[in-house]
Amino acid sequence: MQAGRSAAGAMKEKASNAAASARAGMEKTKATAEEKKERMTAHNPMEKDMATEKKEEKMTKAEMDKQMAQEHNAAARQAGATTGGQGRVPLHSTGGATGIHHPSYGTTGATVTTGGTATRDVNYGGTTTDGSGI
Repeated sequence: MQAGRSAAGAMKEKASNAAASARAGMEKTKATAEEKKERMTAHNPMEKDMATEKKEEKMTKAEMDKQMAQEHNAAARQAGATTGGQGRVPLHSTGGATGIHHPSYGTTGATVTTGGTATRDVNYGGTTTDGSGI
């Protein structure tokens, strides 16, 4: 049974990673299109350079977001494998808003705030770790 859970977790991780990669690709394409538009409407070389810098920043951010999502997916699978599917992983490594989750991480499970870090129940079976079934 453990091998089945591992295979299912690996498949979920692979699908989530593919989605993160596709999302990053779309963001990079949008950044390139916006840069071309801004360069065409620019009136001087400085505005063209600013458009290129903005594009590079957006592309870097998209790549970083993709890598963070892949790390989160790996951590979720690892937490699920070590705790028998009842693992919790932090959503955000820094402070800021808590209790917020990304909609692509699933729609079941409870969002819980503990010690200033938002966590998400990665048990997609529909029960929380406290057994409340919510």
